[in-house]
Amino acid sequence: MSSDWEARSRASEESARKLVDEPKAIDDLARRAEAKARGSGSRLGAVKRDLQTMIRMLRAWAGGKYKGISIASVVIIAGAVLYFLNPIDAVADFLPFIGFSDDIAVLAFAINRLKSEFEKFEDWEQNIDISSK
Repeated sequence: MSSDWEARSRASEESARKLVDEPKAIDDLARRAEAKARGSGSRLGAVKRDLQTMIRMLRAWAGGKYKGISIASVVIIAGAVLYFLNPIDAVADFLPFIGFSDDIAVLAFAINRLKSEFEKFEDWEQNIDISSK
């Protein structure tokens, strides 16, 4: 199962590499993730807040508003979000209690790897909010 998870994770990352040249596709990806996250209820547990930050970050980057992130980081985030959206996971999402476990693991990996990017983005968001008031 580990090699299956790794293969799916690599495939998501490769797809994400192709998407970074298409901001509209990144925005569409973020919108789809937003809808799935809303419908997931509490099954995402502690990563739900950070997933929402990922989604906002992708949308801000795709819209040309946020430029404080490297393409490599966008690829990692988009890859994790693609994995989350993939209906054919290592563990099927519809299974009770464990359905989102692989999604959570992939999202947590991206979150831990990009913690400083999240902090920079959240600071940027706060400054944007303050300056628009």
